[in-house]
Amino acid sequence: IIGPRMPKTILVVDDDPSIVHLLKEDLELEGYRVLEGYDGQMALQLAKTSSPALIILDVNMPLIGGLKTLEYLRELPATKNIPVMFLTGEASSNVAPHLDAAARVTHVKKPIDLEDLNSLVRHLLEKYPVEDPEE
Repeated sequence: IIGPRMPKTILVVDDDPSIVHLLKEDLELEGYRVLEGYDGQMALQLAKTSSPALIILDVNMPLIGGLKTLEYLRELPATKNIPVMFLTGEASSNVAPHLDAAARVTHVKKPIDLEDLNSLVRHLLEKYPVEDPEE
């Protein structure tokens, strides 16, 4: 007997609580389970312990920035295959070298268009399914 599927977990990490709250509210309405983080260190800890299907990560954060967080995520066996979507207000040229379909990395510019974000989230989750340990 196959029970109801658990909602996919998305980790949202930004040092701006209003952005985290906005994305959490939007993604929960779309049917996802959302975990919140506010810096790169929290992102790494939550990614290791909760195995999200997708990480939405701000580029500019205190302590450990988004680009450095990505480097650490790719070094860990438990997190190396999780797709990452960067949120950036920066010019794309600063982030472009880190964007790579093979590395499962893409980005969305701020201000965020929620319709575009939701479409990209669906696309990434379909294209790069991560095994959910709870299934």
